[in-house]
Amino acid sequence: MPKITITDKELKSLGSLEKLPMEHYIFSLGVGLHYEYCPPGIRDSAPYIEMGKKLWDAFKNEFYEVICNKVELRPREWMNDLISGDIRNLITGVVAAITAKYDVTIGIALPAAALLVKTGIFNYCSQRPDNALESTVQQILDDKKSEFSIFQTSNKPEKNEKKKKSKTKKK
Repeated sequence: MPKITITDKELKSLGSLEKLPMEHYIFSLGVGLHYEYCPPGIRDSAPYIEMGKKLWDAFKNEFYEVICNKVELRPREWMNDLISGDIRNLITGVVAAITAKYDVTIGIALPAAALLVKTGIFNYCSQRPDNALESTVQQILDDKKSEFSIFQTSNKPEKNEKKKKSKTKKK
């Protein structure tokens, strides 16, 4: 997995967390989900806000275990250093945790991190999640991946087949 670095441009794309409403980041999360597995060149519309809400609800529930101490209802110790530092470090830490756990791109990880920061880490950790959701983050990602899987079938031979053919030609 490549190292996650957030550029100044990407950080600025978050806008001012205080000024933009939660719906902006939920919409961005829905767009990120839609295009995560979408083949290049396809541009269409989708219910981005609904998709973003569903994914955000799943993230909130699952990520609680990662960053919060559920007994004390506060952030875990490793989060304290991030919270007390620069917002770039906090967002980078959360983005890295999301990409490591779910193997997603920055198009999903950055808006999810922004929503977490906008919610407030202490506020987020002080409320136990609702575990009665219909889908997990991985199920949502897998559903979206399978939706676009029809575009990813190809007649190209696999790498191993190419190697086998080139070896037989040389003999």
